[in-house]
Amino acid sequence: MKFLLIFFMLISLKDIYAQTQTRVGFLPSVNYNQKINKVWEANFKFESRHFVFENSTSQSSVFKYKYSLSDVTALVGRKVGLNSKVILGFLTRIEPEAVTYRTIQQFIFQTKIEKFRVAHRLVTDQTFSSNESTEFRLRYRLSAEIPLSGLKVDVKEFYLKFNTEALHSIQDDEYDLELRAVPNIGYVINDQHKIELGLDNRFASFIDNQTHFTSWLTINWFF
Repeated sequence: MKFLLIFFMLISLKDIYAQTQTRVGFLPSVNYNQKINKVWEANFKFESRHFVFENSTSQSSVFKYKYSLSDVTALVGRKVGLNSKVILGFLTRIEPEAVTYRTIQQFIFQTKIEKFRVAHRLVTDQTFSSNESTEFRLRYRLSAEIPLSGLKVDVKEFYLKFNTEALHSIQDDEYDLELRAVPNIGYVINDQHKIELGLDNRFASFIDNQTHFTSWLTINWFF
């Protein structure tokens, strides 16, 4: 809860509001996981983005609902060690006036430090569109999950999760950097279902000194 309060405060800081282009919205998602056997597993995800606030300058602010896009993702993973796996997948992005496609390659390594479950994720992906050049991205995410009672997360218990990520992208020989911080609070409903509520905060376009700040209220359902 402390992480959530801190990031709610960050959104309201006047310095951030005045110096960056800011957008706020909500980001619901549904994740379906299916074990194929002891080695292979599949994941299907649907996610959509919706904006409710935008300011292009410090003098121009608009509270207005706007649908942005929807993503449909299919991933297949294979365990390559006790705590690691390789994942390949495909994403289809549906926008009001365009459809883009993305191929995804991931490597995930997990470990446990006392009560913390820590995961490292290295991702490369390539985004294809008929209207733009191919975008190549490299992402690294560090994730920590902390049970709020006991040494592990059990059924009908809450937990905290915090993700931090650096994303590098190249398109048309132009390089960009995006930083993400995502605090979540989760609840395990039963052995098959859990839900997470949090904030997805993204700072982009550092290189051209026109920083964009985007914050989504996230609602994630896993089953």
